[in-house]
Amino acid sequence: MADGTLTSIHIHPVKSCRRIELDTVEVSALGIGNDRMWQVVDDDGYPLHQRQHPIMATVEVSLSDGGGLRLSAPNSGSVDVPAPGQADRTVKSLFRVSVDVADAGDETADWFSRLLDQPARLAAIPDGGGWDVPPQFELGDQRMAFGDAAPVLVTTTSSLDWLVGKAKEPFGMDRFRPNLVVENDDPWVEDTWVEFTIGAASLALGMPWPRCAMPQIDQDNGERHKEPAVVLKAHRWCSEAPSAAEAARPILEGNALFGIGCNIRPEGARLSVGDTVTVQTTADPLIPAPV
Repeated sequence: MADGTLTSIHIHPVKSCRRIELDTVEVSALGIGNDRMWQVVDDDGYPLHQRQHPIMATVEVSLSDGGGLRLSAPNSGSVDVPAPGQADRTVKSLFRVSVDVADAGDETADWFSRLLDQPARLAAIPDGGGWDVPPQFELGDQRMAFGDAAPVLVTTTSSLDWLVGKAKEPFGMDRFRPNLVVENDDPWVEDTWVEFTIGAASLALGMPWPRCAMPQIDQDNGERHKEPAVVLKAHRWCSEAPSAAEAARPILEGNALFGIGCNIRPEGARLSVGDTVTVQTTADPLIPAPV
């Protein structure tokens, strides 16, 4: 029996910039094709995010032939970004892991620096690149692009509907910046999924997804709101990680949880909107489902 249906696919080619919605996507060595392959960094190579710069939500991203990008933002014009070449510097990912990257050049750096009103550069994962989550966190063995702690983020419509029904103001799924959205009937059941398939792809749970302040930012205009932070704090807060999640305790405790971070294989498998979701194995959730 099907456990859900893939209802939408989202990639975010530049981390913290606007999403692209797709009907189909191919699994890559680092997750799904073209997702979070680029990252904006400061002078020291540390990532810049919507949390510091909500205006990044307004940056439109389109993929160019040959692997480059076109970026545009209101009142800022546009810039064409060439395809990444060979790695020529290092930047920092989550966990302060050093990542070999290809710098996108001075023109793009000037464009982002003006937009963010601080020195900024754009960097890309080159062909064959990526980084590994430190093994002590036990989050899986798939290499990463610039995702936070897992290559793919999966969410469900039923859990979103549950949250919105309890919230003080409406918000959409785009606030959570998922890759794969599953339409289903049972809120929070995804917390129990360990191994499941979507079409030809096999996914394995890495961890329930801790949420920062970014979902409070409207993904169309960059305005900051109170929700969904209020409803998440009330109903999805992880105050103490259970012993089963001891390795991930520093990431989970003191955060709200929504969605699941997953590994995905095999490389080259294709997912399409309408694909069936089938769960093979489950486990007890790390926090109880809200009532």
